[in-house]
Amino acid sequence: METYQDTPYHPFKEAVLDALLNKEGYLVELGTAADTVQIATSANNAIGVVAEKQEGNSHVTIRLLGKGGTVKVVAGGVIAKGGNVIWGTGGKVVNSATGNTIGRKLTQGNSADGDVIEIVDAFRTLA
Repeated sequence: METYQDTPYHPFKEAVLDALLNKEGYLVELGTAADTVQIATSANNAIGVVAEKQEGNSHVTIRLLGKGGTVKVVAGGVIAKGGNVIWGTGGKVVNSATGNTIGRKLTQGNSADGDVIEIVDAFRTLA
């Protein structure tokens, strides 16, 4: 088993086969079985974003959070350019005015539910 990951991408298995199919950009958390992931159920549990998943294969590539740079995520509602984001229901990101944030939106204009947006990957606490 690996004990250190120097790249922002990490391979995992799905907790349930094909549950992450067509879920690129959704936040995930660790599953109960070893080396598995599933859609994130809270902000505190999110570890990364689905980067790639092929049908019928239990392997999924996760873009880990906190590795810097930018990452594509799926919006769960209206988020303005420059807005801070955090986990939202169903693994999407939503606007975060206070508390913890996983990034800041770079994409122009306001997003809508289901839009793929780009965020700067920077976990921090807002006052």
